[in-house]
Amino acid sequence: MMRLSTLVLSLLLAASLTACKRDRTESQDVAKEVTAANQPVETPVASAPDAPAAAPASNVVKPFDLASVPVTTKALPPFPYVAMPADLKPADMRTDSNSDFDSVYVLAGEELRRVEGKLMSREFMLSDLQWSVLAAHRNYEAALKALGATRVDAIHPMNEKFIERNGGRYQAIYDKMKLPYIGASTDENTPGFEQWLLRTPQTNIWFSFRVDGGEVGIMTLEEKAMQQQVQALPAAQLSSALKKDGHVAVYLNFDTDSQVIRQDSLAVIDEVVKLMQSEPGLKLRVEGHTDATGDATHNRKLSLARAESVVKAVTALQIAANRMSAAGKGPDQPLADNATEEGKAKNRRVELVRV
Repeated sequence: MMRLSTLVLSLLLAASLTACKRDRTESQDVAKEVTAANQPVETPVASAPDAPAAAPASNVVKPFDLASVPVTTKALPPFPYVAMPADLKPADMRTDSNSDFDSVYVLAGEELRRVEGKLMSREFMLSDLQWSVLAAHRNYEAALKALGATRVDAIHPMNEKFIERNGGRYQAIYDKMKLPYIGASTDENTPGFEQWLLRTPQTNIWFSFRVDGGEVGIMTLEEKAMQQQVQALPAAQLSSALKKDGHVAVYLNFDTDSQVIRQDSLAVIDEVVKLMQSEPGLKLRVEGHTDATGDATHNRKLSLARAESVVKAVTALQIAANRMSAAGKGPDQPLADNATEEGKAKNRRVELVRV
């Protein structure tokens, strides 16, 4: 009997302890839920955007160092320094540009550089000599090295990154470099374009060489300052010459192969305006003249366009348009021998003719 009572008591005690334990666990769980409910809710925060990546090193253009190119001490031939191939017929050579003073962009390292001076550009067809692209490249490479020139281009002008750095338009590159096209490189032995620099103790001489499957082109630019040639005759002297001879030559500077009057020649326009204002009854024919360089038909058209530019410039300053007309004579009425640079300069003129 005593043993049974003890067993019952033990069972009751175990049940009581189990209940207490369950109550304590439930209380703890409730406490956890209440605590969690009272905590502030964390709002997701977007991560900050990554900082812009630094420009790749390839977009950083190192300025070209002229001093890195050695100065030649060799005796040099006359301008344009590089001859056309000996077997090329004169009729097969084309001269696109020939100016005592002009500007062009050259490729120095990986940068475009504007240079000014005496300019000549010549072309011929590979088929005229039965040359390959490689033969043209090797011939001119040897000739330029013989002068002491150094190749200085470090990127092809039609490289996408180069075009992007210089405005994004390949045609603008053509125009700045005064090239009708720039040949693609077929391989490392036959680059489509090469820029060479010949430094002398007096100046820098740049050579732009291009070649593709059809044509070879070589441009020479010898850096030099412009020689001021335009002297504006006062209106009184223009009037005296017209009364005496019926015509008078005036010299204006135009952009190369263009009818655009340069700023340094606007003083001449001002004197013509003064002349027309001082003589209200005066009527003039403005005649454009060129030297004999290049195609005569083209030069006649160019001389007319330049004469028309003079008429427009004068009549824009309140001179009646019916008092002036324009004519283009091209190379047909030279004043001097076109065999010399001095003669050519004298022939490139505008004449005012009393009507």
